[in-house]
Amino acid sequence: MASSSVIRSRDVKLQGVPASPGVAAGRVLRLDERGRHQFYYIGVSAAQARMEVRRLREALQEARAQLQEIKVRLAEELGYEHSFILDAHLLMLEDKRLIEELNHEITTRRVNAEWAVRSVADRIISAYNKVNDLYLRERTSDLEDVATRLLTILSGHDKFDLSKLDQDVIIVANNIWPSTVAELDFKHVLGFATNTGGLTSHSAIIARSLGIPAVVGLHEVTRLAKTGNVIVIDGAEGCVILRPTKPVLTAYLGKRKREAGGRTRPAADAAQAAETTDGVRITLRANVELPTEIESLALFGAEGIGLYRSEFLFLNRLPELPGEDEQYEVYRKLALATGDAGANIRVFDLGGDKLALGGFEAEQNPALGLRGMRLSLKVEHVFRTQLRAILRANLHGHLRVVLPLISTITELREAKRIIADVKQEMAEARVEHNAELPIGVMIEVPAAAMMGDVFAREADFLSVGTNDLIQYMLAVDRANENVAHLYQPLHPAILRTIADLVRVAEAEQVPLELCGEMAADPLQAIALIGLGIRTLSLVPGSIPLVKNAIRSVELERVRALLKEAMKLTSSTEVEELLASELPRQAPRFFAAWSSRA
Repeated sequence: MASSSVIRSRDVKLQGVPASPGVAAGRVLRLDERGRHQFYYIGVSAAQARMEVRRLREALQEARAQLQEIKVRLAEELGYEHSFILDAHLLMLEDKRLIEELNHEITTRRVNAEWAVRSVADRIISAYNKVNDLYLRERTSDLEDVATRLLTILSGHDKFDLSKLDQDVIIVANNIWPSTVAELDFKHVLGFATNTGGLTSHSAIIARSLGIPAVVGLHEVTRLAKTGNVIVIDGAEGCVILRPTKPVLTAYLGKRKREAGGRTRPAADAAQAAETTDGVRITLRANVELPTEIESLALFGAEGIGLYRSEFLFLNRLPELPGEDEQYEVYRKLALATGDAGANIRVFDLGGDKLALGGFEAEQNPALGLRGMRLSLKVEHVFRTQLRAILRANLHGHLRVVLPLISTITELREAKRIIADVKQEMAEARVEHNAELPIGVMIEVPAAAMMGDVFAREADFLSVGTNDLIQYMLAVDRANENVAHLYQPLHPAILRTIADLVRVAEAEQVPLELCGEMAADPLQAIALIGLGIRTLSLVPGSIPLVKNAIRSVELERVRALLKEAMKLTSSTEVEELLASELPRQAPRFFAAWSSRA
């Protein structure tokens, strides 16, 4: 359960999952299960059953028309890539098996169409909820979204029009379904907070792309919040404050103001180098999930893409897989947009049960199962298709591939063999491509970190994925509220591991990059450069803030500080040391940044 505590007489703080960074403050608009009306079982005659089937068919047609309209708007507002999210809903409405099941429910059990939709949807959702895989469980929101739309149409009730709000609001709901997000009036929605949802839900992805602060997994926010209440959302910390006291609200408004200032500065500061006061250059690259984010790279001053998560290209198309030409167009766009700085494309990092290939069943422990590079080697034809698309797109720029979840040197060698084989096939078939494709290894499990020297001798570069590395090293699921406090980026074990990788990379003379949320936190980013990291990849919106932090410190003093930090035995001690000493080195920056509530 989410923790809640009374801070003062009115403040109620809820801790959830940080889905989209940023601070928002405003009035609550609580959605009470939009369109979810109470439905009753109604027995019908055979003749009436035929009428119910016809009502269902008309409702399906109306739902398709509504979703097509939303899809067009989504493409206009956010770009064509986002509109794929609604394809899953449209496919459900075309699914012959699902429609046959609904018709069968009506005609065999002699029930009204509403009851058939509700009972069939509940049955499927119940089956999905028994699956251990988090991603698949989150897909139930898509089915619930479609079912609710059908029920709303069948009921004849008007839905709440979220596309025409007349004031700024923060949406509070049990869950915000993908098509609801697509319908939002983006001019007036400041953020959203939900009881359910996860980092990989479509809604969370869209929120991040839109730059709307969002916190999900709050469990009881709808019980505690009422429409009109003042609410604060901190999307980076994953918390919301309901009915904040004046001092708390003032503090968060100050933080929001500084964030807003940071967003307006990048255009002016983008051309400035991320260089310490003693002249050491740090490269700041961008983490990108959606092609539409490419447009923001120049605005925030990103030097290319340090991590393109290609799995989102796959997720938006499931149950189908994107073809070679479709992938090529996306990778070509990445290549053209990043120029000489180039882009690192992470090979799709999915679990086997997420791909509609058959033969893969839900796993008891998917975090330790068939995912990342392990899956790519199992579904070699999918891997080869992705490689062909990347090699063709590489003609237009400087692309590199990064292999995720590598834990043995055998996996790297097998991947390199396949890549070489694909290049040879393309050359023999006279398919135009650029074979100069550096191959990197993601260091995100302890085994890879311990064997860093071995990987450095056979890979073209190393990329430390801090999000997973911290989770695997500390055995902590950061989305699990019971143990999330143990997710400690400044844990001495993490710092020692990164320092060792820096030494290994220097000894073997291979580039070392680091990506993950650790790089987006100014204090932690300074710690990383103090350990010797010179290339960081982070979400584009955080680049200006981290750039300013880097430009405010002297690296030699930071290195000396990290030497002291490495002698400490707990993350608390490390954080206290950095939090007390860094503001002395860079008082102007850290005084402005002291808004961490």
